[in-house]
Amino acid sequence: MLASAILAEKLNASCKKSRVTQADLAACCKIILENYKFDCVFLADASTPEETPTPLAFDGKEEIMETCLYRLGVEERHSLAKIPMKTYQDITGKPVFNKSGSLRIQKPNSGVFMALHHPKQHYILLGCAHQNSQDYDLKLLQELDGAWKQWQASLEKAVSQITSSGKMGDPLAAGGAPTMEGKPAPVTGKPPGEQAVPAPLKAAGGPDDGRRPVILVDEVTRLFNKDYFSECLAIEVERAKRYSRMMSLMFLSVTPNNGGALALQEEDHVATQVAEILAKSLRRVDIICRLEKEQYAIVLPDTAYNTYDIIAKRIFKFFKLVMGDAPSVFLNISASTYPKHASTHHDLLENAQKLLGQAREAGPNKAVLPE
Repeated sequence: MLASAILAEKLNASCKKSRVTQADLAACCKIILENYKFDCVFLADASTPEETPTPLAFDGKEEIMETCLYRLGVEERHSLAKIPMKTYQDITGKPVFNKSGSLRIQKPNSGVFMALHHPKQHYILLGCAHQNSQDYDLKLLQELDGAWKQWQASLEKAVSQITSSGKMGDPLAAGGAPTMEGKPAPVTGKPPGEQAVPAPLKAAGGPDDGRRPVILVDEVTRLFNKDYFSECLAIEVERAKRYSRMMSLMFLSVTPNNGGALALQEEDHVATQVAEILAKSLRRVDIICRLEKEQYAIVLPDTAYNTYDIIAKRIFKFFKLVMGDAPSVFLNISASTYPKHASTHHDLLENAQKLLGQAREAGPNKAVLPE
């Protein structure tokens, strides 16, 4: 098709330079966005479909890109690796806290997604999305598909050049839109793409005015705390129920190897290391919470029970890398999934806690994961 060929020519021109930058990829995103009036177009890269793609460049509204990456779980990414194109009319955002401390849920988005997958080399994701839910006509899909096929070779070389140079930066610096006001700030000391935490909130009333607590993060790790977890879990289960999807809950406990208790300074150091391990192991959209000093919970949106093993292995892998060969603590992991193992968030919580006890009984660095 002529329209596909013209679009592909423009995209290839940006990717066939002697030295391609993220700004060039952002320019490609802008070409697609302006040509088809999308609200956001982005490119993201990973090694495998199991790994959460890291944004490379985008144009348009950043929050839409984040919502899309949140929606596309492992199952969807595997599906995109096998088929040329996939569309969604109900990409949903995660619950967020506004400035007054109230929870809100982002509106559904819609989008068209394509992936270029070469095993053990690249998983490149192209996302083209709208702010509101809508259908996509056949002509648009055919034109995008045609341009995508003609663009893949030069795009892959460009992405390889950027990632191998080790100079990947924030996609905002590559021509993206400014950050949305009120967006959660990134975890201090963590690279882009890891878990974000809400900005500190000021109390609007006294301690007994009936409002939810305004302190939503753990002071040591900057992970979300138990108060945030309690509300978020119920909302994620309700969302999964509404859209007929799965979501999972994972529990993790940290136990000293000597059977005693850690000194306060060492306890804080270990907690910081565990936060780093979980941030490296999980998707940006997974919600990591520190419930107690020695216990953590991870809310996994759009995650099925058959991915437990992959997630647990990744956590244990980074545990060894971060803690070394002779760590002062060991981990235990459990999990449960709605709706396969539980019909309510209370049951989900109870199942995960029960299995965590079984994991502890099994011994150090053991996981009990239901089928």
